[in-house]
Amino acid sequence: MDHSNLVAQRRDPAAALDLWDAFDDLRREFERTFGSFEMPSVSGLLDWPSGPAIDLVEGDEEFLVLADLPGVRKEDLDLNIQGSLLTIKGEKRREEPTKTRKVVRSETWVGSFSRTISLPDSVNPDKVEAQLKDGILRIRIAKREESKRRTIQVQVK
Repeated sequence: MDHSNLVAQRRDPAAALDLWDAFDDLRREFERTFGSFEMPSVSGLLDWPSGPAIDLVEGDEEFLVLADLPGVRKEDLDLNIQGSLLTIKGEKRREEPTKTRKVVRSETWVGSFSRTISLPDSVNPDKVEAQLKDGILRIRIAKREESKRRTIQVQVK
């Protein structure tokens, strides 16, 4: 049995050009010693470090906020606009096992979340509509009249 690969190879610390080189060296050394392995692909709460993913889309007349909220019921949501801040709070509840069903594997996230984003100053917080459908929250926020895009026809004489 060849034990030559068990001897640690030393590098000059100055040779590591940046921190990522050092991490790559550590990973290679770990794989050389223990063999290659793959981390399991698990999604869930750790995918949400600060809350749901949010898109903010600007149109001519309004802003559209889209938030991914699979499994969240509308009665478990709370939306608040204060000044130019939009806060989305909510909770996804765990599907409780019954006598005829039991959880065999659980990878989806459950629990409370809160996400606050800054809105442009041109929003009109008095004209807001929200709809939760198919796991996507759609919040339409009208623009103030003075900030709406207008086309002016100029006639040349």
